[in-house]
Amino acid sequence: MTFLPLLLVLLLAFVVPLALSRLRWFPVVVGEILAGILIGQSGLRLIHEDFTLDFLAEIGLALLMFLAGLEVDFSVFFRSAQRRSRRLKILGIAGGAFLLTLGMAVTLSFELSERGLAGNPWMISLILSTTSLGIVLPVLKERGLSPSPFGQTLIVAALMADFFTMFLITVYVAVKSHGLSFNILLIGVLFVAALLVHRVGQGRLRRRPLERILTGLSSATSQLRVQGAMALMMAFVVLSHFLGTEMILGAFLAGALVSLLSRPEDEPVRLNLDAIGFGFFIPIFFITVGIRFNFPALLQNRDAWVLTPLLLGSAYVIKILPSLLFKFSFSWKETFGAGFLLSSRLSLIIAAAGIGLKLGVIGEAANAAFILIAAFTSTVSPLLFNVILPVRKEPRERFIMISDANDIGLQVARELETHGEKVRFLEESPVRSPVPPPAWPSRTSGWEAVPPDAVRCLLILGGDDGRNLAVAAGAVGRGIEHVIAWVNDPAWLPRFKSLGVQIFSPGMYRANLLAIMAGNPDLFHLFVSSREDHQIREIYLANPRLTGTKLKDLRLGGDILVLAIRRGNELLIPHGDTRLESNDRLTVLGGLDSLARLEESLGEVLA
Repeated sequence: MTFLPLLLVLLLAFVVPLALSRLRWFPVVVGEILAGILIGQSGLRLIHEDFTLDFLAEIGLALLMFLAGLEVDFSVFFRSAQRRSRRLKILGIAGGAFLLTLGMAVTLSFELSERGLAGNPWMISLILSTTSLGIVLPVLKERGLSPSPFGQTLIVAALMADFFTMFLITVYVAVKSHGLSFNILLIGVLFVAALLVHRVGQGRLRRRPLERILTGLSSATSQLRVQGAMALMMAFVVLSHFLGTEMILGAFLAGALVSLLSRPEDEPVRLNLDAIGFGFFIPIFFITVGIRFNFPALLQNRDAWVLTPLLLGSAYVIKILPSLLFKFSFSWKETFGAGFLLSSRLSLIIAAAGIGLKLGVIGEAANAAFILIAAFTSTVSPLLFNVILPVRKEPRERFIMISDANDIGLQVARELETHGEKVRFLEESPVRSPVPPPAWPSRTSGWEAVPPDAVRCLLILGGDDGRNLAVAAGAVGRGIEHVIAWVNDPAWLPRFKSLGVQIFSPGMYRANLLAIMAGNPDLFHLFVSSREDHQIREIYLANPRLTGTKLKDLRLGGDILVLAIRRGNELLIPHGDTRLESNDRLTVLGGLDSLARLEESLGEVLA
């Protein structure tokens, strides 16, 4: 055994990111594959078959799938801000897009197979149906789109494509290896094991005595939590091997389990796992893919000259056409942007092609073609997404919208304007007042003119509960996240609650307000004060660079106080060591200037 090949690979893993540091649009992973091609059998032939590299590359693939599972944010499905109707719409669009993708992939693959251009059509179909969650998620985070309904739908669509293709590939390998036998049912053992680990983890690991032991032992020398996560990953890899299935599904399930069981204070564990994976094992996997890349097989096979562009075109067509389902909720630009971004393929397509090559259902030329497709789509697709949906240099002016310019509506508008807020009215008839505020077109013909991302909050203050309910339903359908409705008759409350809007019913809450005034006069004064140095706002954390930052490290200043943090279904009372997470909503007290600076650094103001 010699470690010289490993040394050369690690040197390349160090040099490639440095060489690509100025080309931020070029994925480092693609650079690693190209570096592997340079020194491998299609290039300088400095490295041939090497047991050490092959073994470490297998661990790198397992870690890649594990970290992909760790990236799954389950709060997308359970976030309190997500109304049930919105969750169902997200799942419907994402699920429909995947089923259409799979159906088109099967049709195209059988057509290619009948013409003698491709191998096994079922494996080709599954390989083409993949998406790269590892590309979709960073692109959306960088653009600040991940918390938006559009971003969440894209994430769920990519997650479905990744998970179900992994599951179907596992089933296909089992059928190919053992036939239609009882062994196929053994795949369910993986899910049963995942369920048991989740139940035990929730019930046992969160007991205080054990938590104190884990915290005490998770020092720089022991890293017990990291060791536990790695052991869990390897346990599922070994279980997959024992069951005769592919390890990619087991590793992914292990990562998803760690994501489910982890809490905000476990963020350092995630960072350490990323460091282990992307700092050592995963670059070895991608460079080894390049070393194995058989370019001569691609050149010598004339059918491959036709197959490669056909597969590349198919890879885009079967993602862009099903993504037209996004038009039911989003604009044409967002629809086509989603189609191109979901066309990104990288780790899973390479892993799936490698599995097909080992099984003998695809040849060397097809495997090389899929590696080229991975390199092309992972580089070009994010660029096309940014071209279709360019970053707005000047943020859209955001405002608070009020439905019905009645007495209470005008009073609320004047109060908001004293705080420097922009106010717009949604009114069927023109506003009749000495100084009419700017008005949007009527409700019946004007909803299309109201951009949902410009509305920070919609206040529905009409005297007719039936009309208020109709306006609330229209606002929710348009994707306006923050809706507050005035409810006069408590009998209407269940209908408003079913829409997921916030409710203000004077008859119900006046006792609460009087109790607050009696018991907390200073606190109530802060809420009703019009002074600039006493404002309370809710700010959404949209800056991904601040994820994991401690509250005390933000340097908020003496006139800023974070009163609460809404995180999923939890309302946290923060302290200095509280770490921020993506999608946090911070309720902040401070002056106008200080709040404006904080909004600029954190993300956006919600209400």
